[in-house]
Amino acid sequence: MYLRSLIIYACICISINSLCAQQSFLDSIRIAFNLEMDPARKIDLFYEIASDRALDNPTLGFAYADSIDIMARKAGYQKGLAMAKHLRGFAFDDLGEYEKALDLFQEELQIFIDINDRDEQSTALTNIGSAWNNMGRMDSAVTYFLKSMAIDEELGDSFGVSILHNNIGNIYSDDGIYDKAIAHFEKALSIRQQQGMEKRYAQCYSNLATTYGRMKEYAKAEEYGKKALEYALKFENLGLAGVIANSLGNNCNDQGKFREAITWLDQALGYWKEINHEAYQTYALYNLSNAYYGLGDGIKALRYAQEGYAIIQKLSLENQHELYYKAFAQAYEASGDISHAYEWYKKYIALADSIFKQDNARKVAQLELRFETQKKEAQLVRQQLELEKQASQKRMILIIAIAGLLTFAVAFQYFRIKQRSRQQQAELIAQLKQTETEKLREMDAIKSTFFANISHEFRTPLTLILSPVEQMMNNTFKGDYTKYYQIIHRNGKRLLNLVNQLLDLSKLESGKVKLQVSEGNLGSFVSAIAGSFESLAVRQQVGLHIKVSSDPIICYFDREKLEQILVNLISNAFKFTGEGGTVYVDAIVSDGKATITVEDTGIGIPQDQLQHLFERFTKSTMSEVQAGSGIGLALAKELAQLHGGNIDVTSKEGEGSKFSVTLEVGKAFFKADEISVSPVTSGGAENTHREYSLTSSKASKSLMSDVLSRPAQPTLLIAEDNRDVRAYIADTFAGLYEIIEAENGRIALEKALESTPDIIITDVMMPEMNGTELCRLLKSNEKTSHIPVVMLTARAEKSDKLEGLETGADDYLIKPFEAKELQVRVANLIEQRRRLQEHFRKSLTSFTPAPAEVESMDAQFLLRVRETVEANLENEDFSVVDLSKQIGMSRSQLHRKLSALTGFSPNEIIRNMRLERAKQLLELKVGTVSEISYRCGFNSPAYFIKCFREYFGTTPGEIT
Repeated sequence: MYLRSLIIYACICISINSLCAQQSFLDSIRIAFNLEMDPARKIDLFYEIASDRALDNPTLGFAYADSIDIMARKAGYQKGLAMAKHLRGFAFDDLGEYEKALDLFQEELQIFIDINDRDEQSTALTNIGSAWNNMGRMDSAVTYFLKSMAIDEELGDSFGVSILHNNIGNIYSDDGIYDKAIAHFEKALSIRQQQGMEKRYAQCYSNLATTYGRMKEYAKAEEYGKKALEYALKFENLGLAGVIANSLGNNCNDQGKFREAITWLDQALGYWKEINHEAYQTYALYNLSNAYYGLGDGIKALRYAQEGYAIIQKLSLENQHELYYKAFAQAYEASGDISHAYEWYKKYIALADSIFKQDNARKVAQLELRFETQKKEAQLVRQQLELEKQASQKRMILIIAIAGLLTFAVAFQYFRIKQRSRQQQAELIAQLKQTETEKLREMDAIKSTFFANISHEFRTPLTLILSPVEQMMNNTFKGDYTKYYQIIHRNGKRLLNLVNQLLDLSKLESGKVKLQVSEGNLGSFVSAIAGSFESLAVRQQVGLHIKVSSDPIICYFDREKLEQILVNLISNAFKFTGEGGTVYVDAIVSDGKATITVEDTGIGIPQDQLQHLFERFTKSTMSEVQAGSGIGLALAKELAQLHGGNIDVTSKEGEGSKFSVTLEVGKAFFKADEISVSPVTSGGAENTHREYSLTSSKASKSLMSDVLSRPAQPTLLIAEDNRDVRAYIADTFAGLYEIIEAENGRIALEKALESTPDIIITDVMMPEMNGTELCRLLKSNEKTSHIPVVMLTARAEKSDKLEGLETGADDYLIKPFEAKELQVRVANLIEQRRRLQEHFRKSLTSFTPAPAEVESMDAQFLLRVRETVEANLENEDFSVVDLSKQIGMSRSQLHRKLSALTGFSPNEIIRNMRLERAKQLLELKVGTVSEISYRCGFNSPAYFIKCFREYFGTTPGEIT
C-alpha cells in the first residue's frame, strides 16, 4: 500500500516539476486574467492559477473552488461549476476523504455529460477510477479506467490511453498479477514511443522497474530503473527521479548490496529535498537507516532514523510508525545502546502484535459471515426440500465443524506466534544485557588507557616548555637562549599537532569529516609531498628515492587527507631510519585503485607489536628517542578507510618496514557531494604545495586572480592594533590589493564609511573599539553592510567564535594563522561577493512580485532602489541625483554601494530596468515600439532601439 501511494503520487510530480519550471508562464496568466473581460475566459484563466496554487495545499483548493463556483454561477458557465467540483474533489482526495472526493467527481462527470464535452468526460471518469483505487476497490477502478480509455481511443488521444494503461498496470502490480501489469506498462510505453513522447518515457520505465523488483528479478529492475532515471533527469522531473532512485536503493538493500544502496538512496533524498517534499523523504531515510544497519554503522543508521521519524511525526504519517520502530531498534542495537534498542523493539513488537490481531479479527469475522450465510441457506433448503432434511443437517454439522476447526487453527497459530515472540524477546534481552556488560568493561579499559597515555604525551613537551621558561623568569637560566627558544617552539608545535590529531580522530568518529575529492595528478602530488623531505634526508644522511611514473596519473583524491597520511608515514620512516639508511616512496594506479608505498631500511617493528600498531596510543618500545604521540598511525588508517582504502604493514626487526596505502580513486566510487570541481594539476612540488585551495595556476585564477585582475584592484582595510601584525598582513596582500590600515576599530569604521573597501580584516581585541563592535556597526549600517569581514583572534573557544559569527562576520580565523590560508579565504569571500552581485543584478531587473519577507539589509536596500526606479520608469527626467536623494545617500556613496552589490552603476541600473520593462510590455503587445519607449522613460525611439539592441542583441520589432 505504501509503495502504491508513492507511485501514484510520482505521476503528480511530473506536473509539479513542469509547473515549477514555468513560473514565468503563470505570471503571464495572472496578467492576462487581470486584462481579460470575457467572464468564461476569465474563469478558465483563474482555474489554471488555482490548479497550480492548490496542488499541495488542500485548504487553498477549497478556497479557490468557492471563488470559481461564485463566478461560474454569476456567469451561467456550466463548465466553471465542473471546475469547482474538480478542485474540491482533489482537495478531499489529498486529505484522505475519498468517498467525498468520489461524490464530487461523479457530479463533475454529470455536468460534462449534460454539456456533451467528451474530452472532459474522460478526465472525470479517470478521477472516479482513482478515487475507487484509493478506497481499495480495484475492480471498480479498472471499470472506470476502461470507460475513460474507450473515450480517449474514440477521440484519438493516444497519450490519455497510455496513462490509463499505466493506471491499470499499477493496480495489477499491487495485486501481484505481474504478467498483466507488465503487459499494460509495455503497451503504454509502446504508445508513447510511437508518438515520440520522449518526456513521458520515464514513468513507464519506472513502473516496469518496480514490478520486476517485486518479482525479485533485480537485473531487469535495475535495467529499467536506470532508463527511467535517465529520462526523469533529462526532463527535470525530480519527484519521479527520487521515486526511481529510492526503488533502486531498496532493491540493493534486499540483495545485501548496502553500499550501492546508499549511493542510490542519497540521490533520492537529494532530489526530494530539492523540491521540498518531506513525505517522500521518509522513504529514503528509512531505507538509508536499513543500509547503514546492514553495514554495521549504528551511528549513521540512528541519525537517518531520527531524521525520518521527525518528519512522520510532523506530518502525522501514522502508517510508517512500524517501519521506524524497527529502524530505531536496529540502529541502537548496532550502536551498542542496549537499553534503547530494547525499548524500541518492545514498541515494534507491540505494534506488530496489534496489526496481527486486527488481521485475525478480520479473518474470524469472515468465517462467521460465511457460517451465517451457509446457515441461512441450509434453513431455506430445509423448508423447501423436506426430503433432504437429514442431508442438510449433516452438511450443516460439517460446515460448523470446518468453521470451528478453522477458528481453532487461527487461535492456535496466534498463541504459537505470541509465545515464540515472547521467547525471542527474552533471548534478545539476555543477549543485549550480556553485550552491554562486555561493552562497558571494554569502554572502561579504553578510558583508563587513554587518560594514562595522553597524560604522558602531554607531560614530556610541557616539561620541555615550562622548565626553561621558569628558569628564564627566575633569572637562573645559563644556557643558550636561542637554542631553548627553538626547543620551546618545537615542543609547542608538538603539543598543537597532538591536539589537532585528537580533534581529527574525534571528528572521524562522529562522522563530521567529509571527503572533498577533485581530479588531479596523483603522481605529481606524491612526488611533491615526498620531495619536501629532501632537506631532512640530507640533514640525517638518509637516502630518499621517489619512484613515480613520469606520465600524468589523473584520478580523484582528497588532497588534504592524503597529505596527512603521507606526511605521517614518511616522517615515521625518517624517524626510525638511521644514518646511511634509505627511504623509498612510490605510487601506482590500477583499476580505479591507487597504491602508495613508503618503505625504509630502519630498525623495523617487532612482530608482537604489528597487530597493535594502528591502535591509538600504541608506541614502539624500540627507542625512547623515536617515541611518537601514538595516534598518528591510527589517524592515518582511519583517513585511508574514509577514502575507501586501508593501510597494511610488513616489517622485519632490524631490516626495516613497508607501509602500503590503498585508496579508491575512481570517480564512480564517490558521492556527488564529495566531488568538488578542481582542474587537473600538471605536476611539480610547487603546484602541490599550493593545493591548500589553489590546486594549480588555473585554479588560482578562478579563486583569486580572476577577482584581483580587474582594472581597479580591490581595496582591503586592515584593522589591527599590533603594528608588526598589521605590517605582516599588509605585506601578505601587497600587489594584490589597495591596502588601507587602521590601528583600532574606531579609525577603521571611519575609513570604511569614507572609502567603502571591498573587504575588511580585523582583529578582535583592539583599543577604543574592538573587532566585534566594529563588525556589528558595519553590518548594521546600510552603507557598509555588504562588505565581507574576516575576524582574527587568539581566542580559540567555540563560544568566542560563535560570538564573532553572530555579529555578522563572514569568516573567522584563529591565531596563529597561515598567510596562504588567509589569502585564500579573502579571495573566496570576494568571489562569493561577485556571485552575489549576479543574483542582485537579476533581482533588480526582474519584475516578478517581491518576496513577502526580505531578510538581509542589502536585499532591503536593493528592494528600495528597485521600487524607487519602478515608480519613476515613465519619468524621462528621473536621474541618479533623484535616486540618491530618495534613497538618502550621496551620489558617490550610492555609486560605491550599488557597484559593490551588483557590479552596475546607478545609471546602468536605471537604464537596464527601463529596458526590461520595455521588453515585458512588447511581449504583451500593449502598444507600438514608440509608445512603449516613451512609457519606459526614453525620450527618443531611435535611442531606445539602439539601447535595446545593445542590451538584448535584438531589435524591439523582432520581439513584437
